[in-house]
Amino acid sequence: MEKIEFKNILGIILIKADAGDVEGYFAFDTGAMQTSLNGKYFPELVGENKEVALFNEGMAVNGAVLSTLHELAFGSIKVYDLSVIRMDMDYVENALRTVEPDIRFLGSVGIEAFGGAAILLDYEHSVITVAPDVSTCGAEKLPLYMEGLPVVELEIAGETHRFVLDTGANTCLLSSELADKIDAVPLADSPGVYVVPEIKAGVRVYKNVNAVFTDISQIRERRDADGVIGYQILSQQLSLLDFPNKALYLF
Repeated sequence: MEKIEFKNILGIILIKADAGDVEGYFAFDTGAMQTSLNGKYFPELVGENKEVALFNEGMAVNGAVLSTLHELAFGSIKVYDLSVIRMDMDYVENALRTVEPDIRFLGSVGIEAFGGAAILLDYEHSVITVAPDVSTCGAEKLPLYMEGLPVVELEIAGETHRFVLDTGANTCLLSSELADKIDAVPLADSPGVYVVPEIKAGVRVYKNVNAVFTDISQIRERRDADGVIGYQILSQQLSLLDFPNKALYLF
């Protein structure tokens, strides 16, 4: 069991790390299939040119380099010879710096950096616990479909839909096809953002969830899902992402 403190900036989990000789923060992002590095901090890493798809106000293609990071450390947790994608991630750092001007955003890591262990998310105390010793008695249990990325089933407007469970998503991204099925209301002063009246996770009900309706065709090329969901749901309680046993527990 390892406890790691994090910063919660704009709904993004940021954990302090040492990446070789570079110190800064990584986003813990279960929606990341591979560790990504903010290229300006790692100019020495070279490798095969690669094109990747990412969400930044919608899906976009960004030139990148596939390389290897020899050491990455989060406290006592160390990962060696990690396959990474180096690319321009200034759009993330610039957004974070509107809240914390001096932050160094080094990139994003997914579950592979923690050996696929179970992760307990505690937003109230800004702590994640890797491989926690915790009883799940009384918690709401949902299946967690491990399809490269974790996928959960939630209910919206009386229908069950599949969503990528993404700790890096501070706003829900829903398929534009759902817009006509959901009685969502535009959020004042936030163009393109809507308030979804209700989302159900098992017996748990989440009211007034912020979401963006968008084209998710490129997600569907990779996963059978109707969108991406994360912070808006996970931050409401202690949440255990039990990757080894393919379950999500909501306490």
